[in-house]
Amino acid sequence: MISGTAAATSAGVWWDRHVQVLGVVLAAGAGTRMGVPKALLRTAEGTSWAARAAQVLHAGGCAPVAVTVGAAAGEVRAGLPAHVDVLEVPDWRRGPGTGVLAALRHARSVGAQALLLMLVDLPDVGADDVRAVLAAGAEQPGAALVRAGWRGRGGHPVLVGCRHWARAAGAAASGAGLRELLRDPDCREVEVAGAVRDVDAPHALPPGTRLPQRREVARGATDGGG
Repeated sequence: MISGTAAATSAGVWWDRHVQVLGVVLAAGAGTRMGVPKALLRTAEGTSWAARAAQVLHAGGCAPVAVTVGAAAGEVRAGLPAHVDVLEVPDWRRGPGTGVLAALRHARSVGAQALLLMLVDLPDVGADDVRAVLAAGAEQPGAALVRAGWRGRGGHPVLVGCRHWARAAGAAASGAGLRELLRDPDCREVEVAGAVRDVDAPHALPPGTRLPQRREVARGATDGGG
């Protein structure tokens, strides 16, 4: 396991090699336990969580950056910066794998060499953490397989090089998620405390978080799409 601080020191390798890493915020879900889509939550400064996560990926070295949208898609889209790509996930109710599949399709379309995925509900993950994950896969970007975690627990962000995309797509389509792929013995883990602190319910929200006006959101069997 690599510490985030140590890995971050070599993150410049990505820019030196002009490696294109697509960063995608998985934000299409309805936020069933939260009561509202988590993408619409706002920081104390008024930035939506979807926009904040996109800014973290961009500052951490990802280019381009995209956000998946599903539940309350129009509202989520309205809160995003102009430079962020929006990935529509019309079948988001089928589960989180639909957002991953949309991200993989977009990664291929933009010619990225690696894809970095992050959940929208990780307010403690910052740009330095993203740099650390990127740096851990910098030696062979196309073969990169890296996940952030903490004390034996896997979390996000997750970095998947293009050589693994076929396996990742199969896992996402099956509904099994990327867990099996990330159990690969070649998967490297970077210690990031915030990687496992996803926020699912109002009582766990950071101080100052603003809740959007409560509204009915069409829901499926799961939160769906990230």
